[in-house]
Amino acid sequence: MNEVAVNTTVERPFHSGAAVYLSTEGREPEKLSFNIEDYARINRSFPTEAGEFAYFCALIYGCDRLLKRDAGNGDRWTREIAVDIPVTLPSRWRGSAETIEKMLEFLTGDIWRISFRKQKHPLFGSTFSRTRKDFHKKRKITGSAVSLFSGGLDSISGIIDWLETNPTKSLVLASTYDAHAENAKADQERLLPKLNSAYPGRISRFIARSGLQNKGEDINFRSRSLTFLGNGLLAASFLGKDVSILIPENGAIAINYPLSPARSGSLSTRTVHPHFIDLFNQLLRELGFSCKVENPYEFKTKGEVLASCKNQSFLRSVYEDSVSCGKRGFSRIHWHDKHAAACGHCVPCIFRQAAVASASFDEEAFGCTVSDRNRWGTSDILRPNSDLQTVVDFVKSDIDADSIWRKMRSNGYLELERKDQYVDLIVRLRTELKGWLASVNLL
Repeated sequence: MNEVAVNTTVERPFHSGAAVYLSTEGREPEKLSFNIEDYARINRSFPTEAGEFAYFCALIYGCDRLLKRDAGNGDRWTREIAVDIPVTLPSRWRGSAETIEKMLEFLTGDIWRISFRKQKHPLFGSTFSRTRKDFHKKRKITGSAVSLFSGGLDSISGIIDWLETNPTKSLVLASTYDAHAENAKADQERLLPKLNSAYPGRISRFIARSGLQNKGEDINFRSRSLTFLGNGLLAASFLGKDVSILIPENGAIAINYPLSPARSGSLSTRTVHPHFIDLFNQLLRELGFSCKVENPYEFKTKGEVLASCKNQSFLRSVYEDSVSCGKRGFSRIHWHDKHAAACGHCVPCIFRQAAVASASFDEEAFGCTVSDRNRWGTSDILRPNSDLQTVVDFVKSDIDADSIWRKMRSNGYLELERKDQYVDLIVRLRTELKGWLASVNLL
């Protein structure tokens, strides 16, 4: 059992409340990187309960990054993690411990034991309040909804669609970044000026930093999106009650359909899986929050997200500034174009190329561009990892609706009454992938 003790201390708050340290046996305490200066600068009273929830999400991500997954025992994947968390009102949180543990186990594939105790040093105490008061430049926040803004293609499409559907309303974008992970912040900042130009005065973006001040041990980032959700809730809490928090993600990725046994469970992202969203919304209700997380693209493939976007000309002008890669932070030794923004051979990149082709968008450059068959042979294209071959095998497989449903259900609970919608989504995904694979002569 990996036991993590969490302690808050009175230091200069760096605009984020008291300093937070994570302690485990045999190592020096690690400082949590929790910078919410953008939210601290909002010209409105600070919602401490929502701020504490954002801190909780950042804390879980910090614990996830702190502990090495390959510990040399057990199955060398599943960790047992016990975390004792100081909060303002432990009784408020203790009633949700079971929901939290279920949610985190589903998200990371680990066994979590969560306990709460009374804080000795308030996270948002007098030092934090004085810091907020002394800010000279404060920001107003207005909006009818919050959308998580990762800098990915689905993310930008969701923002465009919401703004087009609600032409008289404004939208708040909530972002986070980890300085020791891939540079999502740069992706967001490439897109933001163009969004502001296309939709002047209708967008405001708030960003927070998360992770550990040092790099940490685990490199799978399974819980990173939890920090986006925490900051989304914090942003929504400034807007009022019953605010929607949008997490735009195409259904094929969200459902996390296991293309092969190696891609089941927590080996792929699960933050937007319907079961996780249900557990997360349950947690919000238990803690007394009225906001709700929604995925507007739950039953769309990525190609359908692009093809149905309500501002085609704008999306076509900016989509190449977004990044959908799942392995951009890894070694580029096998990349043909080492200056590309994305690898081209991971599952998200493959889904993106198929989507771009099906929606008749212009082809993009990738680190490994599989369609460039005049320069690279098939063996070179398939060499970096098994993801492309896995997709080829998935498309070639003869699988019926019931088999698809069983695979989906084995990877996470889904409502039976929506079986036909989920199965049809995977059928359409296969069609989308098949069209692209055939066009690049891989079928």
